[in-house]
Amino acid sequence: MPNSIRHVIGLVAGVVLTPVIAACLMYGSSEIGRSLRTFGGEGAGTPALVLIAGAVLIGLVAGTRVSPLASLVPGAVFGGIGLVWAFAPRWAYEHLDHDLHSRLDTGYLNLVATGAFLALGVVLVAASIAPSRWRARPRAAAAPAFGGPPPAPMGPPPGQNPGWHPPAPPPSAPPQPSAPQPVRHDADDDEPGEWTRRYGGGNS
Repeated sequence: MPNSIRHVIGLVAGVVLTPVIAACLMYGSSEIGRSLRTFGGEGAGTPALVLIAGAVLIGLVAGTRVSPLASLVPGAVFGGIGLVWAFAPRWAYEHLDHDLHSRLDTGYLNLVATGAFLALGVVLVAASIAPSRWRARPRAAAAPAFGGPPPAPMGPPPGQNPGWHPPAPPPSAPPQPSAPQPVRHDADDDEPGEWTRRYGGGNS
């Protein structure tokens, strides 16, 4: 997949998943807090599952194989909201505290008051600035057109008895010894020397 298309898909995923993640976190935290405050007998099984689903979506957008735009978009949104609430809470209360559903509004105030949105935004932005996530993944090397030689057949040929074995090759004849080479003597060895001719000697 081309790198540009990967970033476009990541941008779309970030825009779509940002409100979904926010709704899961706000609803889950609100209902779990309500259950703990009232000590109701129903428990908080469904809100806990919704909160877990939001955490799973956060892990998916922060994955290394996904475009960093998928985590940069929600990180910028959550981090921006958290910064505004941290440095200008009155302005944020007047302009950012819109009339949400009662189950979401309580969770929203809990998340911004505890700094959870700010911490989550910083984590997602930090996960997006890794240079390896912006580069295109290297393509795998092409497989060779032809493989190696086929393996040797196992077992007897088709139609033969399983106990059949190919006959052993006949033993080769031992090598013949080579004929001895005649010993050559130089002519100077047979002719007597000057001392022998003059004074005699030699073998009788």
